[in-house]
Amino acid sequence: MALLLLLGVASNGLVGLAASFATAGRLALLTLLLLLMIPWRVAVVLDAARGADRRAAVSLVIVAAMVLAAAPHAGAALITSRASSTVDDIFSGFESPSPGASSESTPTPPPLGDRFTMLLVGADAMGARTSFNTDSMIIASWDRVGGWVSTISIPRDIVNVPLGNGDVWEPKINSLWPAAQRNSSLFPDGPAVALRTALGAMFGVQIDATAVIVIPTFRTLIDDIGGVDVQIKRTIVDASYRTGDFKGVRLPKGNWHLDGDCALAYARIRRAPGTDDFNRGGRQQELLLAIRNQLAASGNILGNGLALLSALGDGVRTDLNQALLPTLAEGAEGFDTKKIVSAQMRAGDGILRYRRADEPSPYGSVVFFNAKRALQLGARLFPAPGTRPYGWPVAKGEPELGEESLPQPLPSASASIAPTPTPSPSMLPQGPYQPLVSCNANLPAPVYTPEPDPTAPPSEEPSASPGESALPSESPSASPSPTVSPSP
Repeated sequence: MALLLLLGVASNGLVGLAASFATAGRLALLTLLLLLMIPWRVAVVLDAARGADRRAAVSLVIVAAMVLAAAPHAGAALITSRASSTVDDIFSGFESPSPGASSESTPTPPPLGDRFTMLLVGADAMGARTSFNTDSMIIASWDRVGGWVSTISIPRDIVNVPLGNGDVWEPKINSLWPAAQRNSSLFPDGPAVALRTALGAMFGVQIDATAVIVIPTFRTLIDDIGGVDVQIKRTIVDASYRTGDFKGVRLPKGNWHLDGDCALAYARIRRAPGTDDFNRGGRQQELLLAIRNQLAASGNILGNGLALLSALGDGVRTDLNQALLPTLAEGAEGFDTKKIVSAQMRAGDGILRYRRADEPSPYGSVVFFNAKRALQLGARLFPAPGTRPYGWPVAKGEPELGEESLPQPLPSASASIAPTPTPSPSMLPQGPYQPLVSCNANLPAPVYTPEPDPTAPPSEEPSASPGESALPSESPSASPSPTVSPSP
């Protein structure tokens, strides 16, 4: 058994071997084998004890030996059984009548091309909220030829997004998912396909799969993996943050190891000075990388294994084909963090803008996008595999938007230096990361100021700091009935 395990690790790597068991039926088979090992272990102890003195003390030693011999297999069987249930839940997709009710018992891996792209969705389902508005959307794409990983956050208030079939979704993009859930006749392939097809059409990239995590699970996940390391580039203070027991939040500048509550605050804050709906997307991308790094470093994952599995099973769903896991895990294990390119759009950057005074909208505070420049950004961020991508906004020394289309193949593997994105001058030095004991600011609640009627046109175009003048309410926007118009 040890030789078989070593052979598997040598052939697939430890992460790849573990991922290979997360396919349909394999974890259940492993659980059965572990359970069958228990009577064998007991028999071994009894065989070794044949002819021994049957005094009470000796009998107790024999019983203790049987328990010690069987306990590791019983514990491993418990973990693999819970893991099997978790995998079934996670990969049950979005249209199953109940978690784990996957219709495909032995999925066949589809062809995996040179680029693999996923839509990562954060659903704000905290407290009494029952809506499923997609308030956090990140496209993450892996160039399997060049090894680059490109990410972009999608502001939730963008309107008039193409649906990929010639029609346009007029309301805010974060309302498309719940509307597709309620209207299967208009969206026969379901909400996940509808959303990723729309965003794929917006940026001219094929999105292969969708994964959704609900907010409470995100917080639990961070705690169960032992927290995450985050570089906070400027002190963030938000007196209006009122989640759980928080009375405002304060995240000081520096390198900090954050627990689930503080990481959640870092991802959600948008009313503190210098923060808005746009730059919190960048912070969410940072947290994704921090989670990946913590998982790679193991930390407390084994100690919190059952709790982690429970959290994942309760709050994560994906329509990713399970059979792709070994290949994707192998790529995630070896990818270079220096080859991550991110894009953060914001109003006034030439791609997004707030509505003008002559553009009243029934959907509240909305953001319009330039369709041509969005496609140019997609070509910049997701170029031909093997070609260097560029982020957004344009960094010093990089080509302007629309001028980076000439292929720039990466050097061969023998080259000593590969091109890397321009580092941010504001980046803090790496480590050490000190635990942030508390980020609860204990501040009095700010005086409530009624917001103007969101259906009324704004009095003027937002100034240089649009993120602080036209922010939507923290509560999710209402999910309007589907409003689909033919593409002009």
